[in-house]
Amino acid sequence: MKNRISEQLISALKAAGVDFFVSVPCKLLSGQIQLLEGDSSISYLPVTREEEGFGICAGAHLGGLFPCILMQDSGLGNSVNAIKSLIQFFQIPIVMLMSYRGSPGEPVPAQAPMGWLTPELLRLMQIPVLHCHHRQDIADIGPLVSHAWVTQSPVAILIDFNLMEQN
Repeated sequence: MKNRISEQLISALKAAGVDFFVSVPCKLLSGQIQLLEGDSSISYLPVTREEEGFGICAGAHLGGLFPCILMQDSGLGNSVNAIKSLIQFFQIPIVMLMSYRGSPGEPVPAQAPMGWLTPELLRLMQIPVLHCHHRQDIADIGPLVSHAWVTQSPVAILIDFNLMEQN
């Protein structure tokens, strides 16, 4: 079932027009990453750090692509400057698909502090958020992605730990 959720997430992003993906390694997003690695209909690139991913996504957008970065919410803290001074300043639409580490079900205590801050940090950065608690929330990805394109701004999708682990 885990792969089914991964397939639904990637299909929803692609159906909404996303055609360029980068990812930082993440256990919870490994199903999505595996799908992207084998998908010849899109461009995909693994990166080592979030800031690197945001820079590459900016370039992809300038080249006519619609980018998405797959990352942990803990990487948001590393990325504040890149998001504010590059992505938002230059009005680059980008989708951030984030594993919401620290959400209920998270077994690693060190993930909790950033998990607690993530929703507030996104709010302070004025980034619209879709929080996927349940499978049916995936249906709301298309409108959020469209919003990113229309407003030429980043959006975030938080994927709960339990959504990925229980299915």
